[in-house]
Amino acid sequence: MAIDPVKIPQNVYVEDRIIGPITLRQIMIVMISTGISYAIWAAMKASGPISGLQTSIAWIPAGIGIVFSFVKINGISLLRIMLLSIEKIDKPSRRIWMPRQGIYINIVTKPKTKSKDPAIAKKSQQKGETQIEELSKLLDQGPPENETTETKKPVNPGRVQAEKRKKPVDDIAPPEKNVDSFGGGLMRDITPPPSHA
Repeated sequence: MAIDPVKIPQNVYVEDRIIGPITLRQIMIVMISTGISYAIWAAMKASGPISGLQTSIAWIPAGIGIVFSFVKINGISLLRIMLLSIEKIDKPSRRIWMPRQGIYINIVTKPKTKSKDPAIAKKSQQKGETQIEELSKLLDQGPPENETTETKKPVNPGRVQAEKRKKPVDDIAPPEKNVDSFGGGLMRDITPPPSHA
């Protein structure tokens, strides 16, 4: 059974268009900048009559916002160019690769010294074999047979005594059987039980 080909999405970082070619980011930049300009213009107008020069100064933030949202240089928006230039201040403009000396680690390994005395080597070999043989014998034996699997009871039943009460604990006496009533046979299933009151 062949696997159906899956289309991998490309250009997932492209902004969604809201009105024609205008994106939501562009609309927000224009709205914020024009709002600031309107607030400046309204404050100037509240203080008294304003001239054309003052009006043009008040609407400068709106013009800057429009430029930052719509002007693109080589496919890069002016806002992105400004952010990249701020990033360039911190990072070097030219990167040079050069090898540098790393950490030098010299691992010295010494081979195990073999004892020249053959008696010592033979004894250590026998010691290892005897431990393995003992373990093998112990596992072959299995569990000891004298152990009982019966668990001890937490309470000794010989020490516990209980006397039977003559009266019921809840003071409800069992109903007395009345021979005269419809207590037996077919009527027992139809009639309600007698009350204990």
